[in-house]
Amino acid sequence: MTDRTTATPPETRVRLKDGSHAVLTLADVAVAALETPEDPKYDVLAEIGGKNVPAILVVRNALGQDPWNTNTAEMALRALGFSILVRRRFDNTTGEPVRLTREQINGSSV
Repeated sequence: MTDRTTATPPETRVRLKDGSHAVLTLADVAVAALETPEDPKYDVLAEIGGKNVPAILVVRNALGQDPWNTNTAEMALRALGFSILVRRRFDNTTGEPVRLTREQINGSSV
């Protein structure tokens, strides 16, 4: 018998671009991962079935709708028990990690 406090939930809620919510299930993600190609140009990847697929694309494919943003997709996949890989950007001249200002973050689009 599994401990309900540590068991992975079979579904989670995801906020969508239009402000509504949808239910994302493990089964939906598994099927969507089969149809979602690996794409290294994305910065947030989910490890699903031995593939590193873009988190936002696999959630979009699973739901048939756009999640609110990449962070929403990441948190939903994390809640379902998937490992998330995040690529870090580095400055080419200094070699230091890139740190965005609050204005850059607020002015960015998804």
